[in-house]
Amino acid sequence: MTLKERISEIFDKYSVQLEVEEKTEVKFATATLESGQEIQTDAESFAVGVSVFVVNDEGEQIPLPDGDYTLADGSMLVVSEGAIVEVNEASEEPAVEAEEDKEEEMSEEPKAEEVEASQEVLTREEVAGMIAEAIEATKAEFSSQIEERDAKITELSKQATKSLSRAPKMEAPAPVDLKSLSITERVAAIHNQFSK
Repeated sequence: MTLKERISEIFDKYSVQLEVEEKTEVKFATATLESGQEIQTDAESFAVGVSVFVVNDEGEQIPLPDGDYTLADGSMLVVSEGAIVEVNEASEEPAVEAEEDKEEEMSEEPKAEEVEASQEVLTREEVAGMIAEAIEATKAEFSSQIEERDAKITELSKQATKSLSRAPKMEAPAPVDLKSLSITERVAAIHNQFSK
């Protein structure tokens, strides 16, 4: 059983559900001027000190020239050296609608008490303890497998040693006195010595 499977088994046993925190990308704020041209910032909203620019057809960011600009929603921006130096909000009516929308969204969200009642809450230490237990169990299993493997290797090496000791020993050929032999006998003796 793998470590991942053991941890999953422990989590299933204790009904632990981990939530993955998603990293949200920073989105650039965009707005439309009264003229219909779209402008963008390098921040999440149009605020004082934020760079503001226009994106051309090639995708290049061109700083917005200095001046006063009215957005389609009625708010005004004062731009100097490519950055917003003043923001004048539009009339209060749209803000009231936005507050009503927020209230509706909040009423649709489940209450914290309901969420806590439906899930058992475990602390980080408890989860870490469960993971540590799974790791220790896996280590114990692997160490027993390693011990079994080492025992098999030792047994096989003993068997190989016994097999080698039982193998017939080859006798070395008797030395031949080449001086007493003729040339043809010498060649034949040398040939016989190395052909075995």
